[in-house]
Amino acid sequence: MLSQLGWAKDIGREALLESQRILIVSEAGAGKTYECQTQQQILWHKGEPAFFLELSQLAITSLSDLLSREEEERFEAWLAAQSEIATFFLDSVDELKLTLGSFEGACWR
Repeated sequence: MLSQLGWAKDIGREALLESQRILIVSEAGAGKTYECQTQQQILWHKGEPAFFLELSQLAITSLSDLLSREEEERFEAWLAAQSEIATFFLDSVDELKLTLGSFEGACWR
């Protein structure tokens, strides 16, 4: 939309995915969760440390309880490497607000 208004240049999907942070904002049901899960799976199958987490769950549950055994192993390997980049897809900020959690609390739990 911003590029259509002349406020920003139009970049392609690949360039967007190279960004360090991406925020997807749209109405409910637009496919944000599906897109994040799909991108996480693509990276995961390439062997990259990529994790999909719902913030509303992360606010009340420890990270290790949310990860499968395979995810936890890859997460620990990423921490030990100290040089790799990991991708975290954090979903449902709006739902987190409904549960009276906070983004800061979910991320630093």
